[in-house]
Amino acid sequence: MNILLVKVSSLGDIVHAMPIVADILHAYPHAKIDWVAEEAFANLVQCVRGVRKVIPVALRRWRHQLCRPSTWREINQFFHTLRSTRYHAIIDAQGLLKSALLSRLAHGQVYGLANRTEGASHEWP
Repeated sequence: MNILLVKVSSLGDIVHAMPIVADILHAYPHAKIDWVAEEAFANLVQCVRGVRKVIPVALRRWRHQLCRPSTWREINQFFHTLRSTRYHAIIDAQGLLKSALLSRLAHGQVYGLANRTEGASHEWP
């Protein structure tokens, strides 16, 4: 079973999401878990036992360098990596527009509560 966890940023959010990996593996011991994280936190996520692959994304850097051809090459490589695996479940643990977009671009069924839960993050759209 391939599972993608989308929790992009920030440091505190990523640290709070780390136990999700252990919970998934408790329920599905043979699950292969990949994680999309902002490039600044990729090394931290790589340390989480049970994470097979970290897919770094550079949204923070890219938004300031959109006119550079190298940025578009990186974006294309990211999308290629993101879409190279079919996932049984894609868990949007961030609940924001950026994580929703990244989740929808991957191959698989997306699960996430977003703004439908009390105390969840809120973005006007």
